[in-house]
Amino acid sequence: MTAFRVGTWNVEYGAGTYKNELRLARLRDESADVWVLTETHDDLDLSPTHVPISTAPRPNRPPGSRWTSIWSCWPIIERLDVGDPVRTVAALLRGPDGPLVIYGTVLPWQTDAGPNAEAPAKGWTEHHRVLPMQLTEWRELRERFPDALFIVAGDFNMNFGEKQDYGTARGRTILRDGLAASGLSCLTEAERIPEGLLNRPPLDHVVVSAKWAPGSRIVAAWEGTTDAGLKLSDHSGLVIEVSA
Repeated sequence: MTAFRVGTWNVEYGAGTYKNELRLARLRDESADVWVLTETHDDLDLSPTHVPISTAPRPNRPPGSRWTSIWSCWPIIERLDVGDPVRTVAALLRGPDGPLVIYGTVLPWQTDAGPNAEAPAKGWTEHHRVLPMQLTEWRELRERFPDALFIVAGDFNMNFGEKQDYGTARGRTILRDGLAASGLSCLTEAERIPEGLLNRPPLDHVVVSAKWAPGSRIVAAWEGTTDAGLKLSDHSGLVIEVSA
C-alpha cells in the first residue's frame, strides 16, 4: 500500500485574514494528501492542490462557515449520504491504491444544547446521543464499501486513551466499543502522541480500518497557538501517515 497523509484541525472558523495566512502556511507545510478541517470557512482555501467537499453552511454563523470540510488531492468520486449534513460530510475518493471512504465530523461538546431549543440538552447528553448514531453510520458505510480503506477524522471533542482532561468515561466506552464492532482503530489516542509535541491530549482524532493501524503513525502535531503567542485555534492539529 502506498503511504499517504491525513490531517485534521479545528481552525476556529477561519477568522481573520492574517491568521488565515498563518493557518494556510501550516497546512501547506504539513503536506497532507487529505485534510479534514472543522469549524472552518470557505475562505480557508487549499485549491488548486486540493478539492473540497463540505457540510451545508452552519446556521447562525457568517456566510461561508462550515462545521466540516474535506480537502482532497485525489479525485472525489461521489458525495455519500449522511444523516446530519450540517455536522458531517462523507465522500468516496479515488485513492492511490483504490477506493477510499472518508468521513469528516464534529461531535457535540460538553455544553452543546442540541437541536431542540425548547428542551436543550444538558452536560454531555448531546454527545452521548449523537456518538452512537455516527458509529452506526460508520459501520453502515464500512459494510457498503467493504473493499475501501475507511477513515474518520475530525473534532471528537474528547480525549481518548489513558490521559484525559475532556470528555466522559461513558463517551469513551461508547467510542471504544463502536470502533471494535466496526473493525476500526483510533490512531490518535494520547499514548500515540510523540512526547513533547502537545501540551494536552488532542480532542481531534483520526480513525482508520484496523488492518492499517499497526503501520500507521503520527508524523506531525502542533498547538493552536504560534510560538509568538498568537492564537489560531483552541485545538491542536495532527497529521497521520497511513501505511500498511
